[in-house]
Amino acid sequence: MSPRSRRNALTYFNVMVVGFSGVGKTSFIKTLMAALKDEMPKDKRESFGSQPASDANALSGPLTKTQKPYTVTSGIDVDGEKVMLTVIDTPGFQTDYLIDKQLHDILGYIEHQFDLTLAEESKVKRNPKAVDTQVHACLYVIDPTKRALDQYDIRILTRLSERVNVIPVIGKADTLTLAQRRRLKPTILRDIYTNQKIPLYGMPEDEEDDEEEEEEKKEENDDDENKEDDNKEKNTTNGSNNNNKGTTGASLEDFLNQFNYQEEDEETQAFLDYLKLIPFNVIAYEDEPETGEPIAMEGIKIGRDYGWGKIDCLSDDTSDFNTLKTMLLSTHRRILQSETVERYYEQYRTERLLVKRATKLKSMDVGKKLLDDLKRV
Repeated sequence: MSPRSRRNALTYFNVMVVGFSGVGKTSFIKTLMAALKDEMPKDKRESFGSQPASDANALSGPLTKTQKPYTVTSGIDVDGEKVMLTVIDTPGFQTDYLIDKQLHDILGYIEHQFDLTLAEESKVKRNPKAVDTQVHACLYVIDPTKRALDQYDIRILTRLSERVNVIPVIGKADTLTLAQRRRLKPTILRDIYTNQKIPLYGMPEDEEDDEEEEEEKKEENDDDENKEDDNKEKNTTNGSNNNNKGTTGASLEDFLNQFNYQEEDEETQAFLDYLKLIPFNVIAYEDEPETGEPIAMEGIKIGRDYGWGKIDCLSDDTSDFNTLKTMLLSTHRRILQSETVERYYEQYRTERLLVKRATKLKSMDVGKKLLDDLKRV
């Protein structure tokens, strides 16, 4: 590939946003798109978001509840590279029997993108312009009113982390005081890393115990499902109390303290920075009731007005929004894309091929048995 064609090459990057209903998923997406549009040169802003969305009215007009999944796509420039960004919004989870169905649908969407890639790879003549639709990152937006992850959060995060790079985010962080934020972040990390050992994106894993832990989790999940009805009244909404697995283990802070930041390479430093910040606190802009656009405020392009004061949603003093945006689109984008292919897609591809092979062998055995039976007639 010539230098010119490489410079003009288009990269696809796809981000899914999931979480419970009312935690600010759609508001976050609208804020992200508004921030990206504001960063563009004025002569290119008119064409921003011109790519067809699966729901034409998804991000226009006043904020409404997401009833069905939709995508919004737009071309952006990141460090001189052309990136086609697609964000997938999803209906919020409900704390009832619908959770498993909704989770099944979301995982089905992710796996369907793997199937499209597998089908393309199986062709004799592949399409060099095939669009990459694989989900490279999944933002799980956590309800800020919770004081820890509950059993539903843990179930969803565990299942999602088997198929996609999951990144935890605290939505509507403006509803939390600074003291509440300082308490909530380490509690969530303790649930994820120490108590539950959920392998979210970037989380350190013990390679020697991977297979043993996966088998153990599978057995525990089976037991939990069988006993769920009997223990329903005993379940607590505090994830820290639901499962004490690993409570005596080291914390994420202990792990991070092992590194000498200045002596690490650039990629390791990027992960250390990321692990020190998760879960990211994000604040969405306040929209005009009629248009859905950010309200007009002097000196602040994207913010909220509380009457007693105003905040800039993009300021590092009030939220981690800019840090999360930079992490997704710049410092970690290529790593997320690589992890999606090398880890999640290859794992899914292997599973599918093994199932296909097993089915074929079973069919051959059945066919052979039928032939033997016919010969005896």
